[in-house]
Amino acid sequence: MTRHPLSNNHSYILLSINPPCADALKLRKAMQDGLMETFGVTASGTYLDILWIAESGSEVVIRLAEKDAPRVMAAVVITPASPRISTIRQTNFLPS
Repeated sequence: MTRHPLSNNHSYILLSINPPCADALKLRKAMQDGLMETFGVTASGTYLDILWIAESGSEVVIRLAEKDAPRVMAAVVITPASPRISTIRQTNFLPS
C-alpha cells in the first residue's frame, strides 16, 4: 500500500472588516471588485469560499486556492472600497 502525503491546495485567510458587515454577498462583491480593479476582469472570477463571519461582522475567514492567496490579499488591502478589508493572518491549514 502506497501512502500519499496529505496535499492541501487551499489557503485560509482571516480578514478584518471595517465598518463591520455580516452580509456574505456584500463581502464577496467587495473582494471581487478589488480583484477586478487591481488585476483585471479575469482575476475577479477567482473562486473563494466565505467559511465564517463573526457575529459582529468585524472578521471573516475565506478559503481559496493557494496560488490565488497572494493576489487576493494584495487586492483587498489596496482597494479603497467600503467595507475596508485588511488581512490579519494567512495560513495553509484551518485550525480547529
